Amino acid sequence: MFKIPETITQDIEKFDRLAKDYTQKKISETEFKAFRVPMGIYEQRKNEVYMARIRATGGVIRPSQLAAVIDIALRHRSNLLHITTREEIQIQNLDLQEVKPLLDELLEAGLATKGGGGNTVRNIMVSADSGVSEDEVFDTTPYAMALTSKVLAEPDSYRMPRKMKIAFSSNGKLDYAAVNDVGLTATIVDGRRGFIVYAGGGGGARPTVGWKLFDFMPAEELFILVEAMKAFFSDYGNRKNRSQARIRFIFYKLGAEKTLQLIREYFEKARATQPLLTDLGEWDERPAADYKPAEGLTYDEKTYLLWKKRYVTRQRQEGYNSITLPVFLGNVALDDPSKVAAWKELIGLAARFGEHTVRFTPQNIRLRNIPDAALPELFTIISRIDDNPAEPVIVNNMLSCTGSDTCRLGLCLSKGLARAIRKKLLASGLDLDRFSSVSIHVSGCPNTCGQPLWADLGFIGKVLRNDHVYPAYQVLIGARRDKEPKFGEVIGVVSARDIPAFVTDLFKAYLDSAGEEADFRSYLHGDGRQEALQLIEKYKDIPSFDDDKNYYFDWGADQIFSVVKSGQAECAAGVFDMIKVDLDAIKADRKALETENDATRRNELLYEIVFSASRMLLVTRGLDPSSVDDVFSMFLKDFIDAGLVDKKYRNLVETARSEKTAFDFSTRQDEIYALADDVTELYKSMDDSLQFKKVPAKETPSEDASRTAEKPEEDSPSKATRFKDLRGVACPMNFVRVKLELATLASGDTLEILLDDGQPIQNVPRSVAGEGHTVLSQEKESDGVWKVLIKKK
Repeated sequence: MFKIPETITQDIEKFDRLAKDYTQKKISETEFKAFRVPMGIYEQRKNEVYMARIRATGGVIRPSQLAAVIDIALRHRSNLLHITTREEIQIQNLDLQEVKPLLDELLEAGLATKGGGGNTVRNIMVSADSGVSEDEVFDTTPYAMALTSKVLAEPDSYRMPRKMKIAFSSNGKLDYAAVNDVGLTATIVDGRRGFIVYAGGGGGARPTVGWKLFDFMPAEELFILVEAMKAFFSDYGNRKNRSQARIRFIFYKLGAEKTLQLIREYFEKARATQPLLTDLGEWDERPAADYKPAEGLTYDEKTYLLWKKRYVTRQRQEGYNSITLPVFLGNVALDDPSKVAAWKELIGLAARFGEHTVRFTPQNIRLRNIPDAALPELFTIISRIDDNPAEPVIVNNMLSCTGSDTCRLGLCLSKGLARAIRKKLLASGLDLDRFSSVSIHVSGCPNTCGQPLWADLGFIGKVLRNDHVYPAYQVLIGARRDKEPKFGEVIGVVSARDIPAFVTDLFKAYLDSAGEEADFRSYLHGDGRQEALQLIEKYKDIPSFDDDKNYYFDWGADQIFSVVKSGQAECAAGVFDMIKVDLDAIKADRKALETENDATRRNELLYEIVFSASRMLLVTRGLDPSSVDDVFSMFLKDFIDAGLVDKKYRNLVETARSEKTAFDFSTRQDEIYALADDVTELYKSMDDSLQFKKVPAKETPSEDASRTAEKPEEDSPSKATRFKDLRGVACPMNFVRVKLELATLASGDTLEILLDDGQPIQNVPRSVAGEGHTVLSQEKESDGVWKVLIKKK
């Protein structure tokens, strides 16, 4: 196991002091967050609800420690554990006052959360089968442990421009090593252990696989390498722009050749000052030999044999097995005492076979060193945790980020989608065992925490619009993890509602067309790609809101989909998300026109550009069109007539409104492109108050039939400078109208507004406060109505 830094006790005490100061409002939320996040303590989707992310290098945790995590979580009123995509475990749904004693108790068990978040060296990953696989070069686990011990003790490991992720691959294949900031693939040269080294890989914005830094680096120079990478990152990383503060952006800026040269120079400097990594500590993973088979076990033999076929793998150590214990989406619920008892019994059985029998993999658990004779007893315990322990591997092995139900950055309910795919596949009647090795990864937003870029089938959440916004996913297929690694190819976008049918249809097409020896991955790079593209086209169009409202609810949601999230100042993010939908649509349509030869389709694309350009900025005026005609009418009135967009486009927009695609827009392609460019430039000129540089001096937002009627100022009994009735106005439109109203007031003036219960009262006051204004009061007037008084900054 890695050594916890000696400073951890002081860190926990400081966390406690800051938590108390934050609770007593002596320090700001920002100041508290700056310390708690690097300590691995995150606020979840719901305000003032926290989780603690426990570090587990290579997914390794002793059975006794996992049992302690369960007990600690229960003592501190948590009802959920979550295994992460980086092989860690989180204790979720904690009150703040529970966190400090929880950290103390974790430390007593030899566990810590430090470095679990923030601008730190994150949990180091290791291949799931390292130490037991037939084809591994050598076990990289002890190297990851020793490296963690050294890195966590260094203060600069917590002060980088942004996070640094490290991953080991033990079997010579790239695995996750290709898509981390530092990737290390085990190799042996002339009898000497070492690593092929990759740098700069990662998902998220502008993703890339890593660049090869060294063909061979001796294993003992691991710490030197990481210290060099930290120093290089600290000097060259972008500390001003968080969205570009990863190592790969240095490659983009300086070029691969220059960046690799610089890293090698930092490496040579570090060689002169940093020690070799020679002490790997004690790492004895020899399986325990003693086990007396349990007697009197009762179980269904047929189900047992099927479970054994699907979830049990022979280790290279003769007579021992590695067992995948599915934990769907990584969630271990703690609200059923009988299942908790079964978990404790399972952990107790694993403990009989040594300290190294439990490992976390991305969102699953792998039990190791389990003797043949213990499999029946293990199966009977697993059957008490999972009512269907022998289900096909594919339905239990999907990977998903936490999504918007707990993550403050999430757009879509990614876990809900994964459940829907699972349900659809189980009901399909397909031979799902043919897909046991297939990876399906889901991410609820473009941050790609669910690693969808690195899967056979990947899905990235986004927002689309027609008459309403609705949840959708970018579809990626065919990632390669071989010697020429490649992210999955983006082939299109499908609504969230249709993704389960898309997956099932693609699986069926494969089974219908592939020979017995065919591999699904090969299929995706051959005929399957065309089949996937045809399915994208099949599911391209969705019903209107009036025809089928289901498309406008996310999977597992009980409210209509909204881009507004329950966090500070996130109504503004919702506004920009809505704008981005049309920006992206314009870019996609223009790109499609470069290769599209069909005249009818070209005409449709040109019309769509006019439509997207007309709708893109309506949200900034608080306008919420309910029809296509509304889009064009509002754009004409509030942008062209208002002088924000040149009047020379009036005829083009009126033509699009009246004739739609019946008109030949190919004759006006240059004008359409110019309109889109002008609207985009107008957007770029917008300031924080949603005002444009080109706004006429006394412009006020126009009213239209879609807006809620507002009371005149003289009708308000309040002494506020201005009054606005926003009942019936949905997020983020209500927030936009507040911003526009505040823009017309002087500093110190007050605005009184009426808001509905639910999302409006949850989001608007926090978003307004997040922009520096003061919320003087918010009072519930009656059922479903709130009165909020705001003072302009």
